[in-house]
Amino acid sequence: MLSKPFTDLSQWISYFAEQPTPILAHTHIEMRGYHARIDEIGLHEIGELIRHDPLLTLNILRHQEEHRHTRQTTDVTTIERVLLMIGVVGFFRLFGSLPCLENQSETQKVTLYGAHRTCARSYLASLLAERMSNYRRDIEPKEVMTAALLHDTAETLLWLAAPRQMMQIQETLRSNPSLRSQDVQIKVLGCKINQIQQGLVEKWHLPRTLLHLIDDHYADEPRVKIVHLATSMARHLEKGWDSPYFREDMHEVALIFNQDPYLVYEQVRDVALKAAQDWAWYDEQPAAALLIRQD
Repeated sequence: MLSKPFTDLSQWISYFAEQPTPILAHTHIEMRGYHARIDEIGLHEIGELIRHDPLLTLNILRHQEEHRHTRQTTDVTTIERVLLMIGVVGFFRLFGSLPCLENQSETQKVTLYGAHRTCARSYLASLLAERMSNYRRDIEPKEVMTAALLHDTAETLLWLAAPRQMMQIQETLRSNPSLRSQDVQIKVLGCKINQIQQGLVEKWHLPRTLLHLIDDHYADEPRVKIVHLATSMARHLEKGWDSPYFREDMHEVALIFNQDPYLVYEQVRDVALKAAQDWAWYDEQPAAALLIRQD
């Protein structure tokens, strides 16, 4: 955690670009269990494990780009392709000893609250993006899913480095609902969180396809719109299933796919219930739990 947080975009990017990225403690628990039966598992099981943790996903993509062969002319844009290159044994050798964010000495309750909540939301967004991408018959749905999973990575990193500032942003928006989130971010951080996100993706030389998919400036493009809507719905569901913003998202999805809004609602509900099965990964109340309050 920073003793004196930055107030400039370039400072945030430079700092995060050089910091090791920890992963979730539950990810470590699952990895140890998988390693104990390494001869029985395959790349598919490893891929399913990785997709729960956006921080581990980030570590893997960063490693891939840092060790990119000079003869490699195309980007590797999905975790599945990276795993094909490094194999099961290589995965555990390279990533089996990453630090856990929960075990770091400076970790506070507010840090865990923000980091866990953001990771859980990112996982839900990735499932929503995958469902919509499959419905659209996207040629590379895993790219869209990975982009949604990584869309809010900078927010997670900010909870680790500057939890007080992140709480200040949250409390300010809660007390003043009419304020724009981006305006509050600029006032507190000196920049927008999305600017940090875009800067880090460029700094780490992550695949340009992923950079494009998480850039909301291109939200009119079908694949970018899916990522944008998936992350937006996951965020708005934190306020409940009766949130007017979630309803707006749902109606936009219905319009894009020419579906009845209630059918879209059922699809989102099913995805949220699937995500809720993995609540222990994040130790946070899943969006599906709020269905009980509504019903």
